[in-house]
Amino acid sequence: MKVAILLVIALAIFVFHYWASRRPPRYWYVGGIIPLGWLVLLAMAFFRGRVNWAEDWKTIVFPTLTFFLMWAEGHEAAKKKELAGMKAKDME
Repeated sequence: MKVAILLVIALAIFVFHYWASRRPPRYWYVGGIIPLGWLVLLAMAFFRGRVNWAEDWKTIVFPTLTFFLMWAEGHEAAKKKELAGMKAKDME
């Protein structure tokens, strides 16, 4: 039961991050909520001694890169969408 709840929570976080990363460029910071929260949780775990970098580096690096790459890709997609909208308005 705990695993199912954790998977639902992880899916909800993933979906929110995907949505937040694709906000218009003037709201670029919304997509950074999840990566910032992840970094804060990592820092807390590291300073409390719950993270052993030598053993846990794959578990730390993979989600961190995923969050930041999703944010960057979503931001670029939102900029392209806004630019296409501006071009369409100029053509009218």
